[in-house]
Amino acid sequence: MKSLQILLKALPIAAVAVLIKLFLLANIHFGDSTVSALIEISDISIVFTGAFFVMGMLLAGTMTDFKESEKIPGEIAANLEAIQDWILLAFRAPRSGSTDLAKEPLDPEYLRTTLHNGSRKIVEWFNSPDKDSWKIFPMIREFNKIAYYFAERGVDKEAIKGVQENTNAMRKQLTRAYTIARTSFVAPAYTLLRGLLFFIIVLLLITKFKTATADIFVTLCLTFVFVYLYFLIVGLDDPFDATSGDTEVDLKPIDRFVKRMEQDFLK
Repeated sequence: MKSLQILLKALPIAAVAVLIKLFLLANIHFGDSTVSALIEISDISIVFTGAFFVMGMLLAGTMTDFKESEKIPGEIAANLEAIQDWILLAFRAPRSGSTDLAKEPLDPEYLRTTLHNGSRKIVEWFNSPDKDSWKIFPMIREFNKIAYYFAERGVDKEAIKGVQENTNAMRKQLTRAYTIARTSFVAPAYTLLRGLLFFIIVLLLITKFKTATADIFVTLCLTFVFVYLYFLIVGLDDPFDATSGDTEVDLKPIDRFVKRMEQDFLK
């Protein structure tokens, strides 16, 4: 059902357009002619062609950001996996330092909880409606606490460096996700898109087709296609909008990492 949400939003609008068309044919007349005799389909075919062209360009623009967004959850999951591996290395590599902390064994529960809570909060942030930067960026610093913890206890420097590098990489990826989520497509382009959609539906309502069947079928199909394209472009413009549910980016890589970690990491 999730993949059908745009279809379920577009179909009722197309059905309403057909009902309006039938009402106009039955009740609105200009002399001996109905409202659909105002314009011939051959007169406005170029309008439909141009509308498809414009919507195609807008769709291509939003698809570029969407394709880039699809990579972000996988890259974040890879960074979390790498941090997990660096933590495991810290337990096996020899430690240096003469302080009391350097002589203490590492606390697996602290490390496991810090990594788990940070990973879970990333998923919660992606699923939040507001994508608040005041929540995600301070939370990312929590992963650096693992590096600080290691540094105080004389853990191998490569492990410390690895945790910091992967944390910085996640910060860049989440910054890109935040930018995509908070930046809409060019506002005048949306104005053009809505205007095109309105005029296309109006033209379909007053255009003359050869038969009554064509009146209903063509009006239904073209209205559905244009409305579907509109909702698709709007959905692709914010691929991290968890409330829409139809064009959001799949967070499965991060979800799967969290589940794997809950099962066996440092247990």
